[in-house]
Amino acid sequence: MLKKANRINTTRELQKVYRGGKTLHTPALVVKFVAKLKTRIGFVISKKVSKQAVTRNRIKRVLREFMRVSIKKIQPGDYMIVVKPGADKYETFLIREQLEKSLKRSGLWQE
Repeated sequence: MLKKANRINTTRELQKVYRGGKTLHTPALVVKFVAKLKTRIGFVISKKVSKQAVTRNRIKRVLREFMRVSIKKIQPGDYMIVVKPGADKYETFLIREQLEKSLKRSGLWQE
């Protein structure tokens, strides 16, 4: 689980990232990023992804755990990860792989 200090909780904060953020696209995800001093992450998974809450929560858990482990490797800032409809058809390791590749391609991943 992400620490409370590393979470974006309010809709207002997510909207700020959505409006002013740099955008990265993958087949299963959209990542929005705004540079800040601390790293905070928010997740958006709509019912268009899956009608079943179990499936949406599983995807969210997988992404949250990946970001928790990788938090030291990514550039500080606010991240909003939006899961696209159809992402429930992907294997979870492919979603993680897509997220990592897009962060590396954009220069947000620091080894």
